[in-house]
Amino acid sequence: MSKTLLFAAGDLSGDIHSARLAKGVLARHPDWKIYALGGAHLREAGAQIIGDTSDLGVIGYVSALAVTPRSMGLKWAALRFLKSHRVDAIVLCDWGGFNTRFLPHLKNFQIPILYYFPPRSWQQSGNGGLAIADKVERIATPFEWSAKRLRAVGGKADWVGHPLLEIVAETQARHPRDEIRAELGVGENEFLIALFPGSRPSELKVIAPHVAGAVEILRKQFGAKLRFVIAVPKGATDHVRAHFPALPIWENRSTEILSACHAAIVKSGTATLEAAVCDAPQVVVYDVTRLVEAQVRLTGLRRRVPLVAMPNILLGRAFVPELLGHNCRAHFIAEAMTPLIEKPAAREAMQREYSLVRDALGAGLPYTATARTAQILDEMLLGASENS
Repeated sequence: MSKTLLFAAGDLSGDIHSARLAKGVLARHPDWKIYALGGAHLREAGAQIIGDTSDLGVIGYVSALAVTPRSMGLKWAALRFLKSHRVDAIVLCDWGGFNTRFLPHLKNFQIPILYYFPPRSWQQSGNGGLAIADKVERIATPFEWSAKRLRAVGGKADWVGHPLLEIVAETQARHPRDEIRAELGVGENEFLIALFPGSRPSELKVIAPHVAGAVEILRKQFGAKLRFVIAVPKGATDHVRAHFPALPIWENRSTEILSACHAAIVKSGTATLEAAVCDAPQVVVYDVTRLVEAQVRLTGLRRRVPLVAMPNILLGRAFVPELLGHNCRAHFIAEAMTPLIEKPAAREAMQREYSLVRDALGAGLPYTATARTAQILDEMLLGASENS
């Protein structure tokens, strides 16, 4: 029997992971229909978009307030859809700022809900993210400790692993390292340095000049030995080109670049985790406008969140250099990159820690995150006996 699903994913990574899940579901059940609050990836996966969530990522209270009217419009659009359509299951993915506020409105519909990537799943202590446990039927989480914490408060949570593992494995199989280096024209004795300066204009304005300055310092230090390439999301080239007019920019090919590089300068975010999965030694950078910096100081956020790079957060120690705020300056970035360029031992030490990160992401699990989550949806809608 055909089923109808509603997905809700607001940020880029959630859109990507939800799209993989949607493809997996439709491959198993071609007659099922998927509607979504989502972006380009869910649309390309075959979902019918009832509300476009592209570019809803925010930094600080001011930018959050700026997107509030749009978020409210998306919420009411979804509720109108639920009132006028029969929906068999709802899949929420990440996007905690929206989805946790959307959840109370779903109670009266009595539709089974799967939360994929529950909010604050990376957190190993405290109460963050646990409030969803009794509000959804199933939870598929990327971290083992997240599943244990949610089960401890009554949630039906499964550790499914992180889809980055499967994304990287698939991409590396299609595009071997040597093929990417050849495409970039990188010689056998040259070091490829990957740059991830971000893509939002507000981030580029404060971060890109420092990364560009570090490139010039490293060029003077190492000469023609270094080659540089910039990785950006689809459609971000024009924003980035103004800051790096002479460097090659590749869109939507972050995994290939990280798999082929010698080391990377990475803006704090999901790319830091991707670098760990790709085994790319990295220095993490981040800076904000003065207004956002004032907000951080007033809220004491920096004291409450001492680590920002996801690999560091997962292992609970700063083995990846984090250059934040006033430390995100060209000379500090170049200084932190130097041992990763010069010393094999420095790269190898970071890569040993990366193996522990991959274990935490589910590298030893007998299934992929996407396949197991699609199976959980089958269990919800068809019953375990039909999901063999």
